[in-house]
Amino acid sequence: MRSMTRPVAAAVLLAAAAFPLLTPRAAAALESRSVVIGWLGQATMNGDKDCGPDGPNPVIGDQYLKHLKDLGYSGEEVEELAKKSAEGGPGMDPVLEIVWMRGRVDGKPTNPYVYPETAIDPKLKPLEGKFAFGFDLDGKGESQANAFTDPDTLEKGVDHEMYRALGCMRSFRGSLTGRPTYWAWAWGQTRDSQPAWIVTVTGEDLSKDGDVTVTFDRALEHVKSNPDGSPKSDATYRADPDPRSHNVFKGKMKDGTVTVTEAADFRMLQNPLIAPELRLDKAKVRIKFKEDGSATGMVGGYQPWRDLYWGMANGAPGVELCVTGDIVGMYYLLKHHADFDPDPKTGQNRGISATYYFEAVPAFTTPAQQTASK
Repeated sequence: MRSMTRPVAAAVLLAAAAFPLLTPRAAAALESRSVVIGWLGQATMNGDKDCGPDGPNPVIGDQYLKHLKDLGYSGEEVEELAKKSAEGGPGMDPVLEIVWMRGRVDGKPTNPYVYPETAIDPKLKPLEGKFAFGFDLDGKGESQANAFTDPDTLEKGVDHEMYRALGCMRSFRGSLTGRPTYWAWAWGQTRDSQPAWIVTVTGEDLSKDGDVTVTFDRALEHVKSNPDGSPKSDATYRADPDPRSHNVFKGKMKDGTVTVTEAADFRMLQNPLIAPELRLDKAKVRIKFKEDGSATGMVGGYQPWRDLYWGMANGAPGVELCVTGDIVGMYYLLKHHADFDPDPKTGQNRGISATYYFEAVPAFTTPAQQTASK
C-alpha cells in the first residue's frame, strides 16, 4: 500500500476538523487519508440457486395477472384482460387500471402504495442462500441458525435480512461488480444532484497498523466526475458542518484494512428518491485501501425498513412497473424479515439489518469555513 501521507497543511486541517480539542502540535502529528464515494448500493452476491428451483420471483407482468386472480377475477376474465392489455389502444390499460388500485377498503379500490396493508400479501419468496456480505450486528455469532456467513471475512452470524428479504426480487439481484438494477438506477438518478459523501481515516502513522478514527461527512459539493462519468480523483471537497451527517467511529488499521471497533449509530442525509436519510443503528464499517489510494468498503447496521419502503412507494406505480417490481410484495417481505427494534405495542420489528457497499477514490477535504469567502 502506498504511503498515506498527505501534504502537512491538508493533514492539519483534516485532523483539526476531526479532533477540535487537540492542540496544534498534537494535530500536526496526525495523518489523514480522505476518499469520496463514487458508488454506493446494497452489498449483494446473488447466484443461480439462491431462490430455489423456480428461480427469482415473477416478472411484474406475470405478477400483475396473479394479482387479478387474488382479487377474485376468474381465469377467463384474467385471460380476456391480458388480451386487451396486449392489444393496446386508446385509454388506460385495463390490467394496470385494476392492479394499480388493488387495495381494498370496504370493497372499494384503494391506492396500495400509500396503504399497502389494504392489498393482499402476494407472498413473494425470500432468498435461500447461506452467504451474504455484512457483520454480526447482534453478537450472537454461530448461535443464530439462520444467519449468514460473510464470503470475504468468513465471519459467521452475519445479519443482513434486507438481502434475504429482497434477494429474489429481480431488480435487487446482482453482485459487487454487476450492480443490481434498482441500486444502479437510484445512484444514476441522484449522484449529480446529491451532495457527495466523504470518508476520512486519521491516525498517527497510516503506513502502519494501529488505532484510527473514521469520519463520514456530507460535502457541500456534488461528486466531481471525469468526462466518462467516473468519479474524479484528488478533487477537493468542503465538509458540511451540519451535525446530522457527521459520523465518527473508532477503528483499527491492519494490513491496509480499516475495521470499526466500536459500533455506533450512522446518520447521513440522503435523497427522497431512495430515503430522506440513511439511518443505521449499531453500525459497523470495514474499508480496504488500495495502493493507488482508492478504497472499497462496507457499512452495515439496522435500518428502519419503512424508510426503504417510502422511497420505493414514492415513485409508484411507474417505478414498480419499470424498475423495482412488486412494491407491495416488497413491503410484506421487509415487514416479515425485520429483525430489530420491536414496537412496544405491537411487537413488530421496525428495523432490518442491512449492508451497503461503496467504492471511493482519493480526495482532499477541508472544513467549510476554511474556504469561505472573506
